[in-house]
Amino acid sequence: MRPDWHTLLAPSVKTTRVMQLIRGTYEFALNDDGTCCAFVLVDDGAFYNALIIEDGIDNPVSMVDGSTIFGAAQLAGEITNKNITTFLLPSTFLYCCGNPAYCCSGGAHGVIYEVGDSTNRNLTRGYVLHWSPWISPGLFQEFQDVTSVSHEMAEIFNDPFTTDDGIHGITPWWLSPNGNCGDWMKVGDVVEGLPQTSYPITMPNGYTYHPQNVALMQWFESKSPSSALGGAYSYPNPNVLTSPSAPQLVNCGY
Repeated sequence: MRPDWHTLLAPSVKTTRVMQLIRGTYEFALNDDGTCCAFVLVDDGAFYNALIIEDGIDNPVSMVDGSTIFGAAQLAGEITNKNITTFLLPSTFLYCCGNPAYCCSGGAHGVIYEVGDSTNRNLTRGYVLHWSPWISPGLFQEFQDVTSVSHEMAEIFNDPFTTDDGIHGITPWWLSPNGNCGDWMKVGDVVEGLPQTSYPITMPNGYTYHPQNVALMQWFESKSPSSALGGAYSYPNPNVLTSPSAPQLVNCGY
């Protein structure tokens, strides 16, 4: 691409909605001044049941359920399958297995599939979405404000349907410097947890944001030298990944 090429997003803020959770499925910590909350930890099962309807490409939802955050927003006309839906939460992280010690997931992206009807020739509809926390400063060393949002958005643009068809988004097996192993276009997971995970950028409003660095296609292709601008393997900081992914066995030989 040209040095000045960018994908420009056109955000549109919708209705603020409150997620109702049963006591015992979440924990929280107060800010130093006693206000709520420095962060919230939520059981992943309870979280996803309140946010979306669990489904898949082979079992699309036949009816929209307005009891979930996603369903209510869709019924209100605020979500379509022609945009990317972002659920932005305040410093919210998930734990698994009913145990807050198994923490923390800080964002995810995927697709909600719904049965089509006569208005679209009965084709299955796919709604691309992600949830991300706005990360309060001081919680993590390398993660702050928009780090998670940028991570998920970059992965959506590289693999919007999360390899659902077993073809698109599939890559050769890779092992990143942080120990993550995979065979999909998880451009954020490759860099997550490395030194210089984020890339501080001060905007005209004076606020310094921290979007995440990501791996480029050439890293997944094990291409040497890289055909990207400047021979880069990561972006925006080319010094995070300086060499391509080494060939791996299935599951990285684990």
